[in-house]
Amino acid sequence: MDNREERQRDYDQLARDVNLDDITSSQHNREVLRQLRDNDPELKSLIIESEEAEVGFEEDSWDLSAFVVKDGTDDIGWLGYFVGKSEVLQSLCIQYLPDGSIKEFIGWVNSNRSIQELSIEYDLGDTIFNDLIPMRIKNNILNRIEITGVNIGRERARRLALVLNQQCDQKAPLWLQLKRNNLDAEGLRELATLLTTKLGHLCIAENQIGMNGGEVLGAVIRSKAFSQLTGLDIGRNNIGNEGVQVLAAELSKCTNIKNLNLSGNRAITAVGLGVISGLLGAENCRIESIDLSNMHIGDDGAEVLAAGLVGNQFLMELIFGFGRGYVNDEYVSAGITDSGWSAFSKLLCNTSSINSTYMSNHTLAQICQHPLPPPYICKYLQLNAFQQHQNIDTAKIAKIKILLNHPDLDMEPFFQKQLKLLPHVMSWFQRARSCHSNSSPSGRVLTRTQSQKHVLSRELSAVYKFIRGMPMVAADGYCKYVLKTALKRKRKLQLMIQKAEEEEEWAQKRLKPEPEYD
Repeated sequence: MDNREERQRDYDQLARDVNLDDITSSQHNREVLRQLRDNDPELKSLIIESEEAEVGFEEDSWDLSAFVVKDGTDDIGWLGYFVGKSEVLQSLCIQYLPDGSIKEFIGWVNSNRSIQELSIEYDLGDTIFNDLIPMRIKNNILNRIEITGVNIGRERARRLALVLNQQCDQKAPLWLQLKRNNLDAEGLRELATLLTTKLGHLCIAENQIGMNGGEVLGAVIRSKAFSQLTGLDIGRNNIGNEGVQVLAAELSKCTNIKNLNLSGNRAITAVGLGVISGLLGAENCRIESIDLSNMHIGDDGAEVLAAGLVGNQFLMELIFGFGRGYVNDEYVSAGITDSGWSAFSKLLCNTSSINSTYMSNHTLAQICQHPLPPPYICKYLQLNAFQQHQNIDTAKIAKIKILLNHPDLDMEPFFQKQLKLLPHVMSWFQRARSCHSNSSPSGRVLTRTQSQKHVLSRELSAVYKFIRGMPMVAADGYCKYVLKTALKRKRKLQLMIQKAEEEEEWAQKRLKPEPEYD
């Protein structure tokens, strides 16, 4: 019997009668162990952190899902035992482990069968790649792996790829985050070349991909392992215009990427933004969210990005503000003035003509930045967001924008069909009224009473223009209507007279006396 089995037996025997007060160094840790022991469904995630992380905070303010490790105590031993036994724990985040307890704790963790998400934010050495992840992968348990703050060179990247490939019965694409690990372009190349396990999301933010990493990023997109990739985060990697150009060329060919994060790559200039604009305008582009925060966009960049979104029906979120997770870093303003915002105003609602308004972008619903975009931008973003939340046809949003911005609707193009199109115009206005219901976002622009009057006035104006534009057609139409009605009434009267004559003839025959015979 090896040492691991002996420890398991000892803990099993002691656990029957153990008093949690005797094996923990704080009331907070005692409560965490109780939840683990009792399989409390409230404890689905667990964070292991050092006592230094809570310096300056009272114990009653500690994170309820955090276990605070104190050196010189046996807290970590019992924690490992109960983690291994837990049947409800789904997420484990390791921010600290005492050096002498790493191997034993990982042994306990590998006996667990419920943990699906593993986050490692403390350098556990090669144990991560030799013991912890391999065992979890072999058991086909993990669906999300996050490794942060661990140096991953070419050899470790190679080892990680080979370990992930051991997942023999992959049920869903894996979420993989390798953030702030000093991963360079060559390390990423090793990972992309060897990896066969399907990934659904890849985050390699805050690494060292570098200015010339575009070729490697292109290889990542082309790899079969990334064929189901829906999210790609390459923020803060010092990627420049050339890298973006290679990346965009590959992304323009795939339809699976939905979320793209390029935040903090400050070497990308207006030239690179032009490349991104071309990507957003590509036929196969299905990106729904793009993060360009912590970068200088400028008015020129705003204009080229807006141009790329003309006709785009997929991008719903555009982030210019603080980068996610970078709020403590020096903030770089997007640098967009009214000149740049006017390009987005024209994108969201081009008021040059009714047709241009109808063909405007009705999909982009969020532009995230601090401070918020101007009110005239937010107004149209709210309208687009309503269309997405209510899952309604974009044509309804187009109608609202038309009614808000075109007080004098030109009916002359319809005159060539004379009055045949008038019923369709009336029907259009009737449907437009439903767009101004109580639940409509247009109520934020106009009150409901104003909205109804708004539509009715346009409707009356349209009818008046039809009549004014073709008075003889309208007069002839009225005469034809009167004649048609008169003929119909005449035919009805004729039928009534004919029926009355037949009834009279029948009655006279019945009342005529029988002839007398001698």
